[in-house]
Amino acid sequence: MTTSPSTLKSLPVVMSHYVNELEWRITLNPAGFEEQCHVLAERGYRGISLDEAENYLVHGESLPKKSLLLTFDDGYADNYFYALPILAKYGHKGVCFPVTNRLEAEDKPRASFDAVREGKVSIPPHVARPVVQKTQDIVVRQDIFLNHGEVRALDASGIFQIGVHGRGHYGVYTGPKYSRFFQPRTQMRTFYRTEDNPVWGLPEFSVKPGLQFRAFLPNPLMVEAIKKLVPQEFTAATDFFAHKDGLPSLRALADSFSGKLGRYETDAERHARMRREIVTGKEELEQILGRKVHTFCWPWGKYCDEAFCMARDAGFKLFFVVSRGANPPGKPLAVHRFDSRNGGKNWLARQAWLHEQPLLASLLGVI
Repeated sequence: MTTSPSTLKSLPVVMSHYVNELEWRITLNPAGFEEQCHVLAERGYRGISLDEAENYLVHGESLPKKSLLLTFDDGYADNYFYALPILAKYGHKGVCFPVTNRLEAEDKPRASFDAVREGKVSIPPHVARPVVQKTQDIVVRQDIFLNHGEVRALDASGIFQIGVHGRGHYGVYTGPKYSRFFQPRTQMRTFYRTEDNPVWGLPEFSVKPGLQFRAFLPNPLMVEAIKKLVPQEFTAATDFFAHKDGLPSLRALADSFSGKLGRYETDAERHARMRREIVTGKEELEQILGRKVHTFCWPWGKYCDEAFCMARDAGFKLFFVVSRGANPPGKPLAVHRFDSRNGGKNWLARQAWLHEQPLLASLLGVI
């Protein structure tokens, strides 16, 4: 394939998550994000659509220099209230990858699309700062996700397009080793859990990406025994662990199940679990949108051969990961992305310039 001097050699793809007022390492501050989008536009950069990216990455069609793709993972409501009007203001487009079982079932957007786009909406406090002070010492994320109506509005907007990010973005326990137990504590991560909600008092087995690893399944007899010992309501569970006899009694219970903490899932169970994440997630999103979707963003950017074959068989053509790297035309199977950050108004434009030039970026250790 030959390219003209004005043709993009590698598409910069940006990975974002939250755009809100919460101070957190992977949260974009709205004012800072707006400055970055403004500088991009001033320097001639354009956030392209998913269709344009697909034509470039899947079909090998050319794109002009100073093109980049802005992606937003998970499907937070702040993408609608904050990111949408900022992108619209500066002529950029973006892609949202929602997790389908976190979407709220309401069919009506919380605010009209035009009002949001024109910046005439007062942002709900729980969208602006999605955390809850559970106790004096414990803060827990309480993310507000898009509802069905907002997903459809974004997809029809001409500004955002929608792709699949799985049904649940679940992790799996990977083995019987543990050093502590699940208990109420500050939780600032959004996606940390397995398909079954964490049980207070359960041994805290290692959790890794669900589409990459075989799951270790805790012994249901142990789980039921723990539920009888440890209260499952937040405040009561906090009190249990604060009591001097709480942890010793829990350790004794776990020790009684030594050697029988659980088992690994069978091939059939693993296949069914991955199918729920990939195929069911695709079907649910297509039902919400009323159209076919063939772009998949891997949860955590990780997968195994079986998951990849399943996704291809389901009809996906374009796949996004989380690692840095070049994105030349005609390479759709592992589209690399770099993390967004609050790095100052010029940061994103500098990163886009570097990622346009894969040889230079490689020499500098950027990709």
